[in-house]
Amino acid sequence: MTPAFRAVDGQAAGLAAAVDHDDPAAKLGAASTVHLQGTARRGFLVRSALASAAACLPAWSAAADAASAPAARADKANAGSALIRPLATRSLVLAVIRAGARLVAVGERGHVLLSDDEGKQWRQAKAVPTRNTLTCLHAVDATHLWAAGHAGTLLRSGDAGETWQAVASPAKERDVLLSVHVEADGRGLAVGGFGLALSTNDGGEHWQAGELIAGEQGERHLNRIFVSEPGSWLIAAEGGHMLRSEDRGASWKAIKTPYAGSLWSGLALPGGALLACGMRGNIVRSSDDGRSWTHQAVAGAGSLTGAVMLPDRRIVLVGVDGTLLIGQADAQQFTLHRQDDRATLNAAVLLRSGELAVASAAGLRVLVVPG
Repeated sequence: MTPAFRAVDGQAAGLAAAVDHDDPAAKLGAASTVHLQGTARRGFLVRSALASAAACLPAWSAAADAASAPAARADKANAGSALIRPLATRSLVLAVIRAGARLVAVGERGHVLLSDDEGKQWRQAKAVPTRNTLTCLHAVDATHLWAAGHAGTLLRSGDAGETWQAVASPAKERDVLLSVHVEADGRGLAVGGFGLALSTNDGGEHWQAGELIAGEQGERHLNRIFVSEPGSWLIAAEGGHMLRSEDRGASWKAIKTPYAGSLWSGLALPGGALLACGMRGNIVRSSDDGRSWTHQAVAGAGSLTGAVMLPDRRIVLVGVDGTLLIGQADAQQFTLHRQDDRATLNAAVLLRSGELAVASAAGLRVLVVPG
């Protein structure tokens, strides 16, 4: 069934930025993580946050010509290939995933980093046709991968991340994609700022722009796609909202959680339970596959950007200011730990050793999970 999308002309042009160190969001700044608060269509202020005190947020460019063909926009957005840099592993890294035995990470300047020894050593991919910041990754299987990011960039790999190809995107040059998900049968979705949503039914050969929900709710920033154990698609979104689809994107419902701030990441737990996290240590949980949610806040925690479940059923949440929260999947209590350098931790993936490979504002690192 084709996702129920309504074509839209694109997002409003002109994004003002203001720095708020306490309000960093998922993955919009080329040298920082960014949160967009409100909507440009309604003239609200766009708020951004530095991933570290030394980071500097570049201005977003004006919109590309709306009359340009999608392929032409893709060519312009992906002009230039990522350069091999000796310090790429120490630069801003925004996402890390496992693809079979390999770890794959992406970040600023089109960097794609690969590890075949559980994070001990990393190397850059051989060919990446963009220097745009890449914000997110998804593995369809151990071989077929997707990445997305700034300027509506969409990339695919058929060799476990060694080489990448640009895919024509209907997004505009000013658009930012924050999450991408493609399933084995070809159904997929990519989402981002200001309700940006692209769908595919043919494995990413073609993408269609549209809105998931009509009206103001459909203009909210869509930060992370995740899938529940029963198979529902969910999107952690702005303003404490969770978008939920029981038919893999054919239709959507916006569900308001008890938390009013932005949700940046989500995690499926056993038995249909769900957890999502966001600004300033706020967490929401669902025990009914996302139909209803409860809320808790962890005092002193920074904003939370990623979540992973350990084999012993403990949950680890990572976030801004070196935040590391550890708790039980079925409990409401988390223990706060903090990295000494207070680098923003953007995402984490479980290693076979029980440690975590973490993407951070200071590059890639391996963390021992406190007992």
